[in-house]
Amino acid sequence: RDNGCGISDENHEMVFEPFFTTRKTGTGLGLATVRRIIQNHGGTIRLDSFEGRGTELELMFPSLPN
Repeated sequence: RDNGCGISDENHEMVFEPFFTTRKTGTGLGLATVRRIIQNHGGTIRLDSFEGRGTELELMFPSLPN
């Protein structure tokens, strides 16, 4: 969770696409890589973001058997 500038509604779905970035520098691979790793482990990632208020990412993984 952060209290940065947030992500616009139009970019919510795009942030997980490889090479998508709104920055002048960077590769746009960070969240795409994170999502792939999480999905490969049976998990999910949820994004909540509001422009001007910040962004929260929730990472959820399945429980391991005892």
